[in-house]
Amino acid sequence: MAEYNEEFDGIRVTEVNQRDDGWTFLVGLGHGDGLVEYFVDVDRDYWTRLTGRRIEPAELIKTTFEFLLGHESKELIRKKFNLSDVSGYFHNYEEEIKRLL
Repeated sequence: MAEYNEEFDGIRVTEVNQRDDGWTFLVGLGHGDGLVEYFVDVDRDYWTRLTGRRIEPAELIKTTFEFLLGHESKELIRKKFNLSDVSGYFHNYEEEIKRLL
């Protein structure tokens, strides 16, 4: 799992698996006792649709978590999800992500 880093208080994104059809990332928010970790799957086709392959998948994940944290606390974010699930909870997600990128 993520290592403790007392200077870290942002979003840490680490690729843990790459498949032909996508990736799995470990995302850490906070540090120490406040660290919360998430596993996020990203389908290659969905990444392409959102980014046009202009940015790396890890950057898309980081931007997505910035979006999510603007809408809810880190404790309310599901601990394991597929990136495409976000639009089911936040209908403006895809439009907003494309704008932010």
